[in-house]
Amino acid sequence: MKAIGITSVRLDANWDWVQYGGQTSFDWTGLDQVVKSARAAGMSVDLIIDGSPPWAAQSGTTGNPPASAAQYATWAADVAARYAPLGVGTFEIWNEENINWGPSANAAAYTADLIAAYAAIKKADPSAFVISGGLAPATTGSGMIAPVTFLQEMYADGAKGSFDAVGDHPYSNPALPNTYESWSGWSQMSQTSPSIRSVMVSNGDSAKQVWITEVGAPSGGPDGVGQAAQATEMTQAIADAKTTSWIGAIYLYSWQDEGTSQSTDEDWYGLVTAAGAQKLDYAAVAAALK
Repeated sequence: MKAIGITSVRLDANWDWVQYGGQTSFDWTGLDQVVKSARAAGMSVDLIIDGSPPWAAQSGTTGNPPASAAQYATWAADVAARYAPLGVGTFEIWNEENINWGPSANAAAYTADLIAAYAAIKKADPSAFVISGGLAPATTGSGMIAPVTFLQEMYADGAKGSFDAVGDHPYSNPALPNTYESWSGWSQMSQTSPSIRSVMVSNGDSAKQVWITEVGAPSGGPDGVGQAAQATEMTQAIADAKTTSWIGAIYLYSWQDEGTSQSTDEDWYGLVTAAGAQKLDYAAVAAALK
């Protein structure tokens, strides 16, 4: 990754992986290994603080959301305190909470967790940079809330002042980033009315940036765009991020294909194949990052 100009990796600090045995039980082995490996390679790390062990999850759910904002904040502080000395200073509060939140997305509940976690992390590491969880492109309904609407609700619920950047996942496929579509996550960052950016500005947060903590396109699967279009997608996304002052970072999803099944898109987002061979996306990203 570093060899082609990538400087940072985004990793799960999944609560269930470390405290699955109970509130006083900790097993940091796996998370320590990946964090230390990334840092040893000279990469910065964005740790996604997500997941809930069964003992801390909301009743009737498995893994999310947390039952208690205070307990979740304690976990967030534990993560920051452990990894700040290793040079980890970026923490993301959950992942796609507008679609990935128990039986139904809930901006008020998420915002309560965000506020508590932000305060706890800053107490453990005052220099930490805290990103709100990356919002997924979605339409409101069936337990999901559209990202712009969710951000509006976050502000209404008191989120202002409890994040240093807004996380977003502006997937646009099959459209390219530079092709306007009202449903496109990329277009919804600043071109729709309202947009992620306009909501931030109207709430007095024009000085804060949007961090793109996931973006990509599948080269195969039911909605696959092919390797050439996947490469063009990343080329345009990186170019736009470089030239847009309010975009603070861009994380590509993902490094390697998860498999080879044509029945799922999830197997096909990588820069390299499941076997490790370079796709067209690999060379395109390397060129774009230069």
